[in-house]
Amino acid sequence: MSANKPNPLHDTIVVLADLFPACFSVLQQRRKPLKVGIRDDVLAALNGAITAKEAGFALKIYTSNSGYLKACKAGAPRVGLGGEITGHVTAEEAANAKQRLAQRRAKQARRQQTTKPTKQTTKPAKPALSPSAPRRVGLADLRAAAQARRIAGVS
Repeated sequence: MSANKPNPLHDTIVVLADLFPACFSVLQQRRKPLKVGIRDDVLAALNGAITAKEAGFALKIYTSNSGYLKACKAGAPRVGLGGEITGHVTAEEAANAKQRLAQRRAKQARRQQTTKPTKQTTKPAKPALSPSAPRRVGLADLRAAAQARRIAGVS
């Protein structure tokens, strides 16, 4: 989403980080693996302030973040709402996080390759303009006009 548009899911993550700073962080590099089943703990702690659906979506975004996935290494501690260690990331969970990061990087690389302008060895043919169509002024035309004004002002 654009920085100008409000994002209620991001706002939920900000609230969670404010209420439970030992567990949640807005900054990617500070994110820690969360306790398995933390959604239920969040819902119980917030006592109806957010719906289960809102909590689920916010946690999905939080745990899909690259910073979170990088923190999910085998043996890394999982934290509860108070920051207490409630378990550890398994080798399978770490492999899953690593795979998701690799897929994301591959997708970004494909996207960059498709958006890169390709070098053309020949110039494309300009479309023929009809005699009645006005000619568009290009950068070269503007530069030529500026040069002509400079010369006319100097002489």
